[in-house]
Amino acid sequence: MVRILHTADWQIGKPYARVRDPDNRARMRQVRFESIRSMAELVQNHRIDVVLIAGDLFDSPGPTSADVAQSCSAIGALQVPVLVIPGNHDHGGPGSLWHQRWFQRLADELAPNLEVLLRPEPLCRAGVTVLPCPLLRQAESLDPTNWVRGLDPIELGDQPRILLAHGSVHGFGAADGDDENPPPALNRLDLEALPQGLVDYVALGDWHGLKQVSSNAWYSGCPEQDRFPRGDDYLSGQVLLVELERGARPVVEVAKTGQLRWHHLCHRCNGDPDVKALKSLLQRQLASRSGEDLMLLELDGQLSLAANRSLTDLLESLEARLLRLKLRNRLRIIADESETADLTSRASDPLVARVAAALQERSKTDSDPEQVLLAQMALQELSNLCSVER
Repeated sequence: MVRILHTADWQIGKPYARVRDPDNRARMRQVRFESIRSMAELVQNHRIDVVLIAGDLFDSPGPTSADVAQSCSAIGALQVPVLVIPGNHDHGGPGSLWHQRWFQRLADELAPNLEVLLRPEPLCRAGVTVLPCPLLRQAESLDPTNWVRGLDPIELGDQPRILLAHGSVHGFGAADGDDENPPPALNRLDLEALPQGLVDYVALGDWHGLKQVSSNAWYSGCPEQDRFPRGDDYLSGQVLLVELERGARPVVEVAKTGQLRWHHLCHRCNGDPDVKALKSLLQRQLASRSGEDLMLLELDGQLSLAANRSLTDLLESLEARLLRLKLRNRLRIIADESETADLTSRASDPLVARVAAALQERSKTDSDPEQVLLAQMALQELSNLCSVER
C-alpha cells in the first residue's frame, strides 16, 4: 500500500487585488505558506510516501524570487518526494519559471525533494507510477491526457498508477466562474476516454473546491480557501490523503489545512430590532477574532434614517475586524414620519427643510433607481449633519 497527499492550486503570489487594505493583502498572501507548512505534520502523522501537486503551485509563470524561496523552504520541510506539474497559471512554456537557472538553484538548495514534471511520460517514484499531464501553455486546445490512452498497461508494471492533471472535466467547469478568477476556455480533460482500469487514482487540480468526479478521480481544492463559497456544498481549504493499491478502489480522507474563515451571510433589516439581530449574528460568527475572517454580507429590506446610522456604525466596526468585507447592500433608506417632520418642518432653517422635502419626494417618485439611491444617500447625510449640530 502507498500513501499519497494530493493537493493543488496553492496559487502562491496571489495578489488579492480586491482586498483594499495592503496589510490585509500581505496577511492573506502569507497565510498560504502557513497552510503549506501544516502539511508537514500530516505527512509525518499519516506516513505519507509522496506528495502530488496537481498544478498552479504559483499564481503566475513569473513569481517573485521571495515567493519561490519561501515555497521551496516549505516544500523541503515536507521531507518526502514532492512531484508537481505546471497548471494554467504557472504553465511550463519556454521562459517560464521552471526553466530559469535561478529557480533550479533555489530548488536544489532548499527543496531537493521537489521534482517538476515537464514531460508527459510515465515516472516511477516512491512506489507509484505517475502519469503527468503538464500544461506547457496557459490554454491547451487538445486534451492534456490524450497521450495516456496509447500506453501499454503491461509496460507500466504492477505499482499503483496515478494520473496527475490540471484542467476541467466535461460538464464540470474548472473554476467557479467568479469575477476574481474567470474560468479557462480550454484545458478540457476527457476522463471517460481513459482505458478501463489503466489508472488507480486521478489527482486533479484547477477547481478550487473539493470535488469527487468519479470513484477514483478527485479535485483536492485549495489548501487555503481563496473565494467566497457559492453554495453550502462548496468546501475549500483542505488536502486529500489517499491510500492506494494496484487494482483497488482508493481510500480517500479529507484533511483540513485552511487557516482563514470565509462567511456568506444574508440578512433582512426592517428596523432597529433587525439591526440588533444582525449584531448578535455577527458576534456568534466572529466571537472575539480579528484579522482572521472574510465576509460576504447581503442586506435587503428598509430602514429609517436613525436605524441606518446604527447599521453604518456596526458595519464600520465590522470592516475593521475583517480581512475583507464584501457588501451587497440592497436596503432602501426611507425617513419615517417623525424624521420627515423633523427635517421638513425646520422653521429655524428653511433651506434644510426645502432640501429635505425635495429629496424625500424624489426618493419616493423618481423612476430611475440610481437617482432614488442618490436621493436616499443625500437625505441620510442631511440627517447626519442635523444630528451632529444638536
